Amino acid sequence: MNQEIPGDGTFLVGREVRPGTYRSAGPAEGGSLRYWARLKGTTGTDGEIIANGAGKGQATVTVLDTDKAFQTTGCQTWKRLD
Repeated sequence: MNQEIPGDGTFLVGREVRPGTYRSAGPAEGGSLRYWARLKGTTGTDGEIIANGAGKGQATVTVLDTDKAFQTTGCQTWKRLD
């Protein structure tokens, strides 16, 4: 599993993403906002969102081993801190 998460996509925790704390420097080049979500499922319903965030600056998120997936849109690469 990678120590980094690309800025766009939905990634399965434990298969594609290791649990841990990650940081993104902000929106991808040319973008104005970044979005992330920790998910308890992958069907795309709002009820599966455990936590999420959007903004213009740097973001830090801790992905837990109990999360099903991590979703990211419009972000620079997420780098694992621990």
